Amino acid sequence: MKKGLRFIMSLCMALLVSCFVGAATVPALGAATFVAANFVHVPAGSLGMAVTPEIWTDYIIGNLFKNNEFLLHSVDESHYVIGGTVVHIPQAGSPSGVERNRASLPATIKRRKDVDITYALDEFTTDPRFIPNADTVELSYDKMDSCMTEDMMYLHQLTAEAMLYNWRPTYFIKATGTKNSNNTIHGSNLRTGVTVADFAKAKSVFNKWGIPKEDRYVILNTEMFDQLCADIRSSNNDNLTAVYDNVTGDLRKLEGFNIIQRATTLMASNSTLSAVSGTKYFRWTSTDLTYSVEDYVAIEGGDKNAGTTDCCYGLFWHPSCVARAMGSTQMFTNEGDPTYYGDIYSFLQRLGGRARRADGKGVLGIIQEYHAS
Repeated sequence: MKKGLRFIMSLCMALLVSCFVGAATVPALGAATFVAANFVHVPAGSLGMAVTPEIWTDYIIGNLFKNNEFLLHSVDESHYVIGGTVVHIPQAGSPSGVERNRASLPATIKRRKDVDITYALDEFTTDPRFIPNADTVELSYDKMDSCMTEDMMYLHQLTAEAMLYNWRPTYFIKATGTKNSNNTIHGSNLRTGVTVADFAKAKSVFNKWGIPKEDRYVILNTEMFDQLCADIRSSNNDNLTAVYDNVTGDLRKLEGFNIIQRATTLMASNSTLSAVSGTKYFRWTSTDLTYSVEDYVAIEGGDKNAGTTDCCYGLFWHPSCVARAMGSTQMFTNEGDPTYYGDIYSFLQRLGGRARRADGKGVLGIIQEYHAS
């Protein structure tokens, strides 16, 4: 409907030009006016410019992993998404048996049992944003662009937190640094800090699991990263001090793991873990105590109180052992709402992921240990 109205207005404008300029120049100017009105891109915020959802959805897709590049170190399963909401991956069952010098006939007939992998994508939606008509007309900057960019930045942050939650580990090692109140990020009392020795242990676990040695990664929150750097600075090992840049504060790689730091990672309500017999790692004693994305964001934002025994943890992983999948991206608009006297916008993004191995190997948590004293 809008396109039709715009076409008619452009045609009228071309005719108006012809009346003032004359027949000799009518064809050229009329055509130029028509093309300019219908095909030349007008910047957002210009007079008469309507919101183009495609531009904003393309922006979301193109920037979804910006500042969260760790998500790209995973297997992309987006091509398995069905209907923009569900991932369905055909999975072949076990092959038939092979016997050397078969002695008895007839051979036993077996049917392969295929087990498909299916998981739903999470749906992330922004709260509808209301922009009064006066703001779009009177403000010197484009408030619509500013507001929607802010909303999408928060959307990107929340989707990254959710992906870490989807990748959460089955197995853990415990941080073995000296217990200290300075290591307590949330809650109270004492926590252990991350050390170089913890990285050596993680490397040993990955080697035992047969995980490829190339492209191993670890993600730590800022505080845990600082604990690791402090352990390196206090070391008398020249090889360790060489991998840490005192000028930039960068620590790129240690024990074969590429190190990524971000403001937050994951958190559990306690470090209640039990040793796995015959290994160097642990698993939850009874239930998974990892906070949900919503609870963790609320605690980080100060909208919910942290528990006394809360413990942060990071992840070691290999890209072949985790997956991401992006579904549909949509923008919803209600321009010129007669009841609000302005415009209303909101966004929807579907995204999901998983730890790919059923045995939980290839992803390893490193968790602070809680100590009352």
